[in-house]
Amino acid sequence: MKFNISQLLNHSTGTDSKLNGDSVIETSDRFGDLQDFEHPFVHVNKERCVGCQDCIRRCPTGALSIDYQRWIAQVDNDICVGCRQCERICAFSAILVDGPVLVSESMPATQLHPTEILGNKDEIRQGFSSWQEALSEAYRCLECPEPTCVRGCPAHNDIPGFIAAIRAQDLKRAHQVLARTSIMPDACSRVCDWDNQCQGACTWTLAGDHPVAIGRLERFITEFGDFSAFERTSSKAQGKKVAVVGAGPGGMAVAWELLAHGASVTMLEKAAETGGVMNWGIPSYVLPDTVPKRIIDTLIEAGLDLRTNTALGQDVELEGLLSEYDAVVLAYGASKPIHMPIKGIDLEGVEDANDFLYMGKNALRRQQSIDELKGARILVLGAGNTAMDVARTSLRLDAHPMAIDWMNEQFARVRHDELEEARLEGVEVEFLTTLVEIVGDDQGKVKEVVLKHTVQHQASELPKIIEDSIEIVPVDKVVFAMGYKVDSSLVHNLVKMPHALPKINEEIHDRRWLASGIFSVKDPKVADLALEREEMRLWAADPQADHLWVIGDAFSGPSTVVTSMAQGRDAARSIIEDI
Repeated sequence: MKFNISQLLNHSTGTDSKLNGDSVIETSDRFGDLQDFEHPFVHVNKERCVGCQDCIRRCPTGALSIDYQRWIAQVDNDICVGCRQCERICAFSAILVDGPVLVSESMPATQLHPTEILGNKDEIRQGFSSWQEALSEAYRCLECPEPTCVRGCPAHNDIPGFIAAIRAQDLKRAHQVLARTSIMPDACSRVCDWDNQCQGACTWTLAGDHPVAIGRLERFITEFGDFSAFERTSSKAQGKKVAVVGAGPGGMAVAWELLAHGASVTMLEKAAETGGVMNWGIPSYVLPDTVPKRIIDTLIEAGLDLRTNTALGQDVELEGLLSEYDAVVLAYGASKPIHMPIKGIDLEGVEDANDFLYMGKNALRRQQSIDELKGARILVLGAGNTAMDVARTSLRLDAHPMAIDWMNEQFARVRHDELEEARLEGVEVEFLTTLVEIVGDDQGKVKEVVLKHTVQHQASELPKIIEDSIEIVPVDKVVFAMGYKVDSSLVHNLVKMPHALPKINEEIHDRRWLASGIFSVKDPKVADLALEREEMRLWAADPQADHLWVIGDAFSGPSTVVTSMAQGRDAARSIIEDI
């Protein structure tokens, strides 16, 4: 049986904190036989409990207190919601929680599934449409004293803070809370991989239930409230000149922070348009064009000197920038596609995902068709997020896509909601399948591909090819969507990039992270990712050479919008202190 969390919280705050004999659980030297309860039941092992009171400080409902006579934890099970924070953070394994979690059902996500997919660029994923929906979801939040969701967020947004503002129906305050850590909540709330970030670290997720819909609540704030105006917060960097190479999420964040402190910022972008991956790599039906435009328009209004069609290594040299500016930030993206060394890769009809997506996005913007794609059979190599974008875009341009990935589906790096959307729209996705050869016709054009099946039993092992499992499939085009790497030649010998990712499993974790309880689950993947991002943020804040900072893709290889943004703000603050 599940209850509305707001009722439980109201009950807990309105109840006398003194425990009577019926509500105090007599501790024992063992946990005893576990039972099936309709309500959570907390077992405290008196032989293990040392009275440190960590569990008491963490309990969001006040269900735990200290027995001052025996100096051990005691429980009021009537107001326990079964979130299991006490169990996760107990350093002495003195607590075990039995029974269900008491949390209301999450609001189901709404999606628009167009009856006519051809040429359609309408946004598919929908946010909350009313205050009633948003409030219902906001009241599922426990407002944890040690919010693991914040650790899971690459930008460390004050998630309980902006959810509390929603509860108070104060969107202005909610924007102010988000503005402390994010310049693009309207983008992040649409493109972040919540399951491996904030929502994957939500207390309810760690307890085995459905998380608070943090991403959709963040989006609600941006859709129903006015954005906080750009503010100059200080003049610490007044008179200083900074060059930012790259107009993607990281570069935008650097410029925003520096302009806010009075610096003069010149942004160099090799493309004709700004936004980086938000512009060329994310389709409009996922991220509307108005979002990255809002950010760059705000920066230009704040004084940004934007120079497009200016490429590092061609139009300007890094050495020249370092001599002209007080600081230089490299924030360019990972632009070199990853290819497989297979026969036929040079045939006409083989192309990269970035070229395809840029072409497709512009065609859909202008409501134009592409003759060569009408009825074309397209093989998309990869089944990650970029591959799904390629396949779904090709559907909208009247092609017939099939995406393949050599990994097992359960280990593949793809958002499950995006994979579900693609399949629902008609994309054929085959896992445990790999490309071994591209075959051309007499004119040197792609005619067919040779595929083989693979096997993979666990995520830590590479898939193995089944040699006698040959399959020949006729195709007209092959699009490589296996990811990208950084063009390290842009920095010459000044700095070695990209930076190697930390090996989290081989390190001793920060005690504060261990104490948060985020690692105390069967699969610590979300915690490992969060700690990896944290270490990269710390490293990106330091200059990589004299007056030279590197962030985002340029720093660590293919990154995410929110990670690049977070690193950008950290680097900018470091620059302000340095200069």
